[in-house]
Amino acid sequence: MSPEALVLVLTGAGCHATWNILAKRCAGGVVFVWQFGLVSLVPAVPLTLWYWHAHQPVITAEMYVAVAASALVHVLYALTLQRGYRASPFSVVYPVARGSGPALTVIAAVALWGEQPSALGWIGVTAVLAGVFFVAGGVRLRGLLTADCARRGVYWGVATGALVATYTVLDAWAVKSLGMAPLIFYPLSLIVRGVVLTPLVVARASTARSEWRNNRAAIVGVGLLSPAAYLLALLALQMAPLSYVAPVREVSMLIGALVGARLLSESLTRTRLVGVVLLLAGVLGVAVA
Repeated sequence: MSPEALVLVLTGAGCHATWNILAKRCAGGVVFVWQFGLVSLVPAVPLTLWYWHAHQPVITAEMYVAVAASALVHVLYALTLQRGYRASPFSVVYPVARGSGPALTVIAAVALWGEQPSALGWIGVTAVLAGVFFVAGGVRLRGLLTADCARRGVYWGVATGALVATYTVLDAWAVKSLGMAPLIFYPLSLIVRGVVLTPLVVARASTARSEWRNNRAAIVGVGLLSPAAYLLALLALQMAPLSYVAPVREVSMLIGALVGARLLSESLTRTRLVGVVLLLAGVLGVAVA
């Protein structure tokens, strides 16, 4: 992986962890997701118009299919993640979601695109995934499943991870196989998401006003940081293999474990510290592969 791609992925990981902490504090639903999606369009639309004017891209039917499919999966992802945050602690949902996602994504990258990481790359990927496992609780995770709250968190985390893997594969198809520019693909996807969610929000007009009044700062924060993290990952996909980009993005686990533990008053155990070390070692291995 090139230094430029690594910087993009790590910066995106920081944005990702931050917006998830903000989202956990709100633990909103359809209205929250719709509102931060509208905020995301504010900086995205001017950039898209500039890019369109400068490059005059051609949008094929396949590209529109990719946009629509990615948008629908992203809607399900956002709603599933928020449902998980309402049901269980951040320290369970976030690591399980972020851990199961890349594991499935790497498998898809190898199976669908024939990507073959080097030996060091595989070691790095394995270390990242092992680190995710330990940050999620390691061998204690089995015991955690006896608690209803944690069990729900694992369930929603895995469901979220499956959707992460799905949209990552769709996005890679759009930007790598179809050659669609991220600055065209992502804003179009945002618009489709807003259209899909608007009918659900119209019936909740009073809730929408209350949500904005009470959580305005978080909505703006998530609305700006979420697309920043996503666009940085898409740009990195144009420079490096998906099987490298997806696991390195999980350094957001490290940021989430350290910052989340402090801001959300959740414990940072010895097991999670082991996971942090494995994450760092895995990121270094993938970076130099």
